Amino acid sequence: MTKKAMWAEVLIFLLFIFGFFIANLIVPDREMSEQENKYLQQLPKFSFDALFDKTFTKEFESYTTDQFVLRDEWITLKAASELALGKRENNDVSYGEDQTLIEAFDAPEQSLLDTNMGYVNQLVQNTEADVYLALIPGKSEIWADRLPSLTPNDSEEELIEYCYGLSGANNVDILGALREHAGEYIYYRTDHHWTSLGAYYGYSALGEAMGLDVPALESYTDRRVVSDSFYGTTWSSSGFSWVKPDSMEIFVDAPEGLEITSYPQGSPIEGKLYDESKLSVKDKYSMFMGGNCPLHEIVTGNDGPSLLIIRDSYTDSLIPFLLEDFSEIHVIDLRYYRMSVADYIAEHGFDSVLVAYSVDTFCSDGNLFLLGM
Repeated sequence: MTKKAMWAEVLIFLLFIFGFFIANLIVPDREMSEQENKYLQQLPKFSFDALFDKTFTKEFESYTTDQFVLRDEWITLKAASELALGKRENNDVSYGEDQTLIEAFDAPEQSLLDTNMGYVNQLVQNTEADVYLALIPGKSEIWADRLPSLTPNDSEEELIEYCYGLSGANNVDILGALREHAGEYIYYRTDHHWTSLGAYYGYSALGEAMGLDVPALESYTDRRVVSDSFYGTTWSSSGFSWVKPDSMEIFVDAPEGLEITSYPQGSPIEGKLYDESKLSVKDKYSMFMGGNCPLHEIVTGNDGPSLLIIRDSYTDSLIPFLLEDFSEIHVIDLRYYRMSVADYIAEHGFDSVLVAYSVDTFCSDGNLFLLGM
């Protein structure tokens, strides 16, 4: 290599480094990454206390990483590079068949399952209502054949069987219902939730367990697509930004006379079965019931028993199918609801209680102890 060529390489390298340095100074900081669906670290405030306890340096390191110019494009480039090298996984997300993005399941310690099932059984003992337990498998179980070969992936089926073996509740076979329809569009490819079609099959399993009259799929004549540009949370963390989006549909329009009271901040507001304004934001799944909320109280206007659902966000797209079966449906999210569940059940005198969780959330939610209170 000649000296001229060597100096040219050095100059290009310095221009590259200096260019990005200047760009990072000029480009305004972003508050949120739509692609990653997360808030980005802002410039931390300097103080000697923060410097000496290392808070400032830790936050500043996060700031420089989050605010690096063209961050989203670099993440995509990294993911594409991993694929080019034959590695079909990035940021713990596998790039599966038909552009399906899947996070493999990592089973927890058995002691955690014993503890959480103990809380469920305490709920059964503390109420006279019929208690049902529905553990909802993720696509890493039902669509395991879409994972790249040799991907480590623990069995959710074994976990569900173990928990149901300990259960004093009425167990709902969501797994069997979904497995029967594994070839259909029952999960979003870019998100961890089931689709409305998957929720319908979950409803059919629940109906079998509870003795409900479940309408045939073809009877839902109001079924319609509300978005064809949905990118979910799995897509946000994966870096595989080029995959095709999901479509979202609803099967049941909000009936006349439906009353929903929601308590997002503790005070009541008028709730919505579908908040279609959410279709214009990144988190489109929050269209169902308006997203995460501590408590919803739903009065359907129909005759029938009352139901309390203790749940995670999978249930938001299940609720529309249940409206014809119950006079009242109350919905509690233990991640945000901090009052006594037993007291709430006693106050309202529910006929049935449904504990419905995705397997992944059931293994990770640290608030299930509230079931025993």
